[in-house]
Amino acid sequence: MITKSMNLCELPYHIIQADLNLSQFTLVGIVNGISKKVYLVTDGNNHKTILYIWQKPFLGLTEAHTDGLHYLYAEGFEYFYHNTRLLTDLGIRVPRIIKTGHFFAEEAFDYAYAECFDGVSLQEYLQHGNIAEIEFTDTLNAELNKFYTCSRDYYGSPLLTNRYAKSCQRLCYEHAVEELEIACSLDSTVKGMKHSVLQQLDDYITIFACQLKPVSYALIHGEPTPPHVWLLTDGTIGFIDIEGIKFFDIEFEYALLDMLYTFLSTSKPKRYDRNKLLFYKLYHQICWLSVSVDYLRNIDASNKFFTKLRRTVIRELYEGGRGCN
Repeated sequence: MITKSMNLCELPYHIIQADLNLSQFTLVGIVNGISKKVYLVTDGNNHKTILYIWQKPFLGLTEAHTDGLHYLYAEGFEYFYHNTRLLTDLGIRVPRIIKTGHFFAEEAFDYAYAECFDGVSLQEYLQHGNIAEIEFTDTLNAELNKFYTCSRDYYGSPLLTNRYAKSCQRLCYEHAVEELEIACSLDSTVKGMKHSVLQQLDDYITIFACQLKPVSYALIHGEPTPPHVWLLTDGTIGFIDIEGIKFFDIEFEYALLDMLYTFLSTSKPKRYDRNKLLFYKLYHQICWLSVSVDYLRNIDASNKFFTKLRRTVIRELYEGGRGCN
């Protein structure tokens, strides 16, 4: 039998059955992303496999068109496959790929089966009130440092071989301005803050204009959020959602870590750029705000997560702008 919980473009039953040599299984949707769908496949012996399906965005969210955005956010099967091999070679624990393929519905879709981690996500771990008992800080730092010790002299996804003329900061600045415009067009409260937020962005980009480009860029996960960090039963840490790893300003990652893990003492190097750290925090806030107001306007106005995220970011941006006046 097959059970479904998401009405999406799904891999036909007979393909999964043949690919994994199963007589029966259940299929449960666990992630409904913009361009990637993730399912949990469970066979009759309770063995679990993860199924990824990549397709074009369909949710109806406003699409950004910043030039060079693929240097900042890469996605798709090719990146998944390449990055899995790269990180495995670096000794970083990521789900092992079992099988890949493609099928045709109205369009062509790539898909892959990967191992299901034996453990829990950090998000689930924290939801059970374990924040006071966290003992994995050193382990997490050590695993993240496996990313950071890998570097090259131009930024972008590991698959990208052409250098991009703009600096990391200029690319993020232009993307932030576009996302802010989107948010302002959808939310009157955000529109009232536009001048203040733009002034903050302009102040940082003026500082960066006088700086030399870095000699090298560290490899970063790009989105090491609690759902993407897994605590495995063997005591190790694994990472998922790896299509977006990139060589970039390491402050981009530190900004996220500081914002998401208030309990984590991140082992920053002695030399890092505090202005970049603050700039990337502002950048992430603007992106989060744009996604939240876009989702609330175009998808589900009652969504509790995005309602709370919108309110939190607006408060933080207001306080940041007030401090700059």
